[in-house]
Parts: sequence; structure tokens; C-alpha cells
Amino acid sequence: MKVTNALGKLKKLQTIQFRYKPEVDSDQRLRAGFSAQQVREIIPEAVFEEDGYLMLDMDVLKAYVREAKKELRKINKIKVKL
Repeated sequence: MKVTNALGKLKKLQTIQFRYKPEVDSDQRLRAGFSAQQVREIIPEAVFEEDGYLMLDMDVLKAYVREAKKELRKINKIKVKL
């Protein structure tokens, strides 16, 4: 999978706080993360559907984070040289 503009795409995501529906998680603890609906608009390959629920593919999101780190390193090297 070729990841492009990872930093730009990740910057568009808004973190949210949420609780899963009781039938998914009876513990009902507060969590933080991303909305699958929002991620689907920005990084559609990171979302899949299972049993009627949208789910995040964390391996795809991790690939975007790794690529964004590389992009940041390049930006920082350019700034240091200036």
C-alpha cells in the first residue's frame, strides 16, 4: 500500500471521546479515538464494515502514522538547514 500525504490527512482527523454501545462493550468506559465515519471520508482504506458496524483498520492507520513521522523528519531537516 502506497501512503501519500499522510501528515496532511492525519491533521484533518478530529479526536473524539465516546462509549461503545452496551451490546458491544458492557463496561461502558470512556474512550478516545477517531470516528470511523470521519476516517472513511479522509482515509477510506482504513475503514471496513463488520456485522453492520464500521471498524477502523489500525494497521492502515499505523502505516499513515509511520509515514507522517517520515514527512515530519524531512520538514524538520529542511528547517534546520535554512
